[in-house]
Amino acid sequence: MSSLILLAHPTEAAPAMLRLIVVPLDGSPFGEQPLQLAIRIAERQRAEVELVHVHKAIPPYMVQGAPPLDPALDADLQREQQSYLDSIARWVQEHSSAGVSTTVLTGMNVAAALAEHLADRRADLVVMATHGKGGLSRIWIGGVANELVRHSDTPVLLVRPSQSGSRETTAPPFRHVLVPLDGSSADDEAIEHAIAVAGEPDVEFVLLHVVVPVAYLAEPMDTAVTVPTVESVVAQHLEELARRIRARGISTSTRILDDVSPAKVIVEIANELDADLIAMETHARTGVSRLLLGSVTDKVMRASSAPVLVHRRRADAAHAASEVDGAGAMARG
Repeated sequence: MSSLILLAHPTEAAPAMLRLIVVPLDGSPFGEQPLQLAIRIAERQRAEVELVHVHKAIPPYMVQGAPPLDPALDADLQREQQSYLDSIARWVQEHSSAGVSTTVLTGMNVAAALAEHLADRRADLVVMATHGKGGLSRIWIGGVANELVRHSDTPVLLVRPSQSGSRETTAPPFRHVLVPLDGSSADDEAIEHAIAVAGEPDVEFVLLHVVVPVAYLAEPMDTAVTVPTVESVVAQHLEELARRIRARGISTSTRILDDVSPAKVIVEIANELDADLIAMETHARTGVSRLLLGSVTDKVMRASSAPVLVHRRRADAAHAASEVDGAGAMARG
């Protein structure tokens, strides 16, 4: 199959508006570090910030044969967690004009509880740390971030916390935003999510497409399709997307590189640009996105020091949610 016919035609999209931004917290300073960024986005979009903690209910019997635990202990833990969220909500009110609410969920699987809540609330964005350390629920944020990206169709903005940071640490302004694209219909969604989160004055968008040489593709393609030929068509596609972004007052440039490792290139370009955000759609299952081999998004999430905005399209999220853990399911990025 020739890649020349797989590039999706850019479509005009309505500007994305954010109504509800959810910030999962685990009770640790690590988990709180994305708060400043969430607040800044919420103020610009006039969105509500919802602080969420998932209470993992204590089983009636911790060990077979042991006496049942006092239900009051579980209730005390929930009150402690609600009190923690309330204290953070007061801090948000003191430091911003954003509306804020709190919710304590209950569930043994934190990611599943969050995903269900996001769907019920029709949340527009999740802002969370890539990992936590300690806190009310010990360490749960790290694994939750990965699972949430796999199983929810809500965009997730992942922030890598620093050892010395706290919720008081000011989030740097967006200046350079890297948007890796794959030529599929997901390109428009990636751009709209990036604009919703980082479409501020003086920001520069860089649209990047990494062309994998035909010899390294997972599926055979027409041997007549050469890298220069693909690059020519990709260049036209990127320039059309860039033209539409510039029409909205956002400075935009394009870059095309060929490499067998898209994730490596994405991280390298992000470092070169000193990018403040990388905005990616997760792996679409058809189209030129097959040029992005392996778990590209997963690798970028792990390697990037910049915040990464990740979104799995609804069809992919539904498929991922139906997969059985341990049956070979993989995050495709």
